[in-house]
Amino acid sequence: MNESGTSEDQGDEKELEHLRLEVDRLWSPHAARALRLSEARYRALVEGSSDFIYVLDPEGRFTFANREAESLLGYRPEELIGRHFTELLRPEDLEGLGRAFHERRVGARATRRLEFRLRTKAGTALDVELDVRHFSLSASGLYRDQTFLGTHGVARDISEAKYQEMRLRALQVVRDAVWDMVGVGDIDRVLGAPRGALEIMRLPFARYGVQIVDQGDPPVVTLYTARDEGGVTRQADWIVTDTERYAEAVMALWRRGRPVHCRDLQTEPSHHQAAELTAWYGPARTVVDVPFSHGVLTVTGTRPAAFSQRDLGFFNDLAEILSHAFRRMDDLRQLTLSEKRYRTLVETPTLVVALLDVQGNFLYVSPQVRRWLGYDPEDFYRDAEIIRRIIHPEDLEQFHLFFAARDGQALRDLEYRWRGRSGDYRWASCSLFPIYEEPGDEQVNRISMYQMVIQDVTERKHVEDVVRDSLREKEVLLKEIHHRVKNNLQVISSLLHLQSADLKDESIRQIFSDSQHRIASMALIHEALYNSSDLARIDFAAYSQTLVQNLLDSFGISSAEIELELSIRSAPLTLDRAIPLGLIINELVSNSFKHAFPAGRRGRVAIGFEAPEGERFVLRVGDDGVGLPAAIDPERSPSLGLRLVQTLASQLRCRVELDRTAGTTFTFTRD
Repeated sequence: MNESGTSEDQGDEKELEHLRLEVDRLWSPHAARALRLSEARYRALVEGSSDFIYVLDPEGRFTFANREAESLLGYRPEELIGRHFTELLRPEDLEGLGRAFHERRVGARATRRLEFRLRTKAGTALDVELDVRHFSLSASGLYRDQTFLGTHGVARDISEAKYQEMRLRALQVVRDAVWDMVGVGDIDRVLGAPRGALEIMRLPFARYGVQIVDQGDPPVVTLYTARDEGGVTRQADWIVTDTERYAEAVMALWRRGRPVHCRDLQTEPSHHQAAELTAWYGPARTVVDVPFSHGVLTVTGTRPAAFSQRDLGFFNDLAEILSHAFRRMDDLRQLTLSEKRYRTLVETPTLVVALLDVQGNFLYVSPQVRRWLGYDPEDFYRDAEIIRRIIHPEDLEQFHLFFAARDGQALRDLEYRWRGRSGDYRWASCSLFPIYEEPGDEQVNRISMYQMVIQDVTERKHVEDVVRDSLREKEVLLKEIHHRVKNNLQVISSLLHLQSADLKDESIRQIFSDSQHRIASMALIHEALYNSSDLARIDFAAYSQTLVQNLLDSFGISSAEIELELSIRSAPLTLDRAIPLGLIINELVSNSFKHAFPAGRRGRVAIGFEAPEGERFVLRVGDDGVGLPAAIDPERSPSLGLRLVQTLASQLRCRVELDRTAGTTFTFTRD
């Protein structure tokens, strides 16, 4: 049975082998073509990759490397084949990276994104990011009897990313120093910060310094150098002159406005004098000068061509940050000056300044309140209602209305009394106005806080009371004077009237009558001032109306016989102007009544006065009567009245015009 079984088994095996060979004969061409196509696609992907792709044998030697190895490390792929991976590692990395580089694990346990440095063929180092995987037997047949076949991995060049990360970190060191500035003196810390930035960048610098340019008259250059890790030291100050070579060189560099790179001081010309540069910076072969807004940044190196073009870009970035630092220093200087001015204003002995939020809570009260009232500013912070409790009861309602009406008005004022700790009241003048945080807030009346400016006016109020009492006394005295002058003038007029009653000559009686009218016109002004609230000025329209009406009564003329037309447009007049104008009106209207309308003739007398502004005025007095005879010249008239009119016009410094076309009209004009 065994034999037959064995024979049958052998027959079956032969049959199976025959079938397998037949399948291989039928399918091998297709499988080979598919394999070749798959390999071509794989090779195109691998060789076209920008990453370094490699394969190691179980001992760690390269069995494959794509063409990117040459651009990344300087090795042609064939140069790497057979080399051990440790030849690319730095000795200090062998222990830490050897196991990861020759990775045996697969799947989630494999090494991912491990950063380290590979040695190039030229011996330089590049920062790379490594993604390593293991070769191992698997169901796909890559493992044979669980035998380890080797390692494959991918190395990606991240040198530029690492440089930019390092550059940002270095520049941030200086930026942090700038934003940490709270006073002008903090600029020294900023000037010391570039040392840390240069060290982070691993630049081969020897020393650096900053030359500050002051554009005053005369210009001054100040040198700060960093000789050690203790920051910067102020080394020297120079007034820029033709004889001061170092300062002149710095000014020339600063005015040039762009970096100057001397790669070798021994073979290339430089703005600097070698001896002076060595004195301040020590031995140097390379020097870079980068101007910025307020000076020049200088960096030196001890070997020729110590700095690359990319290093120069970094120096430019440093200089730009220094420009920001000095602009910030200028802002801080202005802020300090502004705060000093504001504090000087706020803490002036005659003012109390307070800041309140929109709810009326005190945010700040200047310390003068302690001297005025005996209260501390903290008393107002703890209790916002304290100010209402110390306001005088008679002023409290007005203060409530004033404070409750907070709005966007620029300024409002209120005077009130408030009580100090001693119980005495003092007068205060308060102004309240809004503060806006943003310019646009004012358009919508979005108020951030309020400022109260309070002035102690106790002494002023006392003086005002004294002055008010004094003025009241003088006002009474002036009224009494005007009253007595008016009475005295009336007495004189009465005496003239009594004297004229005994006269037989009508012409002489008329002279006495004219004098009475003139005295009456002056007495009328003093009577008007006595009855007026303004003792310095007179309502000329009312005065003129009364004056002409008195003349009508004196001459016994009714308004039906002679029509009066008055047009007075003027502000109240002073006494020195009203009296001569009143006398002129008195003389001319009296002449009209006496001569313009003979034999009961009817007519019109017109008076017009305009005083638009300043010293200017126009007075017109006229009638439509028979007119002034042509033979009479007002300037040479024997009549006392006309001569008086000319004298008064000269006193008022005005020109006189006479119109005889329709009656008689005198016009007095002062320009």
